Amino acid sequence: MQPDVLNKIRSISFGGEGYPKIELKKLYDLFSKQSHIINVYGPTECTCICSSYELSDKDFDNLNGLPPLGTLNQNFDFCIENEFGKESSEGELILIGPNVSSGYFNDIERTNKSFITFTDSKHYQKRAYRTGDLVRIDKDIFYFIGRKDNQIKHMGYRIELEEIENAIMQLTNVKQTAVVYLRQNIAYGKIFAFIAYDGNKTDKDLLQDLKQFLPSYMIPFRLYIMDQLPKNANGKIDRQYLTKICQS
Repeated sequence: MQPDVLNKIRSISFGGEGYPKIELKKLYDLFSKQSHIINVYGPTECTCICSSYELSDKDFDNLNGLPPLGTLNQNFDFCIENEFGKESSEGELILIGPNVSSGYFNDIERTNKSFITFTDSKHYQKRAYRTGDLVRIDKDIFYFIGRKDNQIKHMGYRIELEEIENAIMQLTNVKQTAVVYLRQNIAYGKIFAFIAYDGNKTDKDLLQDLKQFLPSYMIPFRLYIMDQLPKNANGKIDRQYLTKICQS
């Protein structure tokens, strides 16, 4: 695609899933001279867009990982809880404010798990939603770390599956990736990686290349090469389907 095909576009926003910077740079190089390119974040349970971040050249000084989530919109408050349930600069993001929904329709169990009403003095009687997203905040800017349900304990190490995905995206000709963890029993599990890839290397070659970016305990047990990764009805990577492939 050439920018003159869409030469009247002045703003491009994206969200829903993390956009690896190594791929995002291709879009940025095409349209940054004519358009604002903005990363937006927010779960449906909080009426979607809760934060935004406009990209600039400096965001691509390092191509690892994802772009920042940006600053929180003025109609939201927040707190971040660490694994011990204490407020912290890094941990699970809890969104607070009038845009937080009442809960899930006809699903009391899920509602009670994810939606809370604060009783502490700081946020007394405010409705809040546990996003399940792990973030850190630095100078009012939020950075995505990973999903709480993607945090695993493997071979004695605590691992964010997104860390492995970020490393895989550094391999040449990888367009997209997803990593899933399949527990075999209480004490043991396996890491599986899926990639959309248009290069000539085999799965074994790519796993060998990955060792320059990851320690041995984070190297996937198996890597599946696909033309494109399957999507669910929402247009996101269908991780449930990928998990079924691992089980077959």
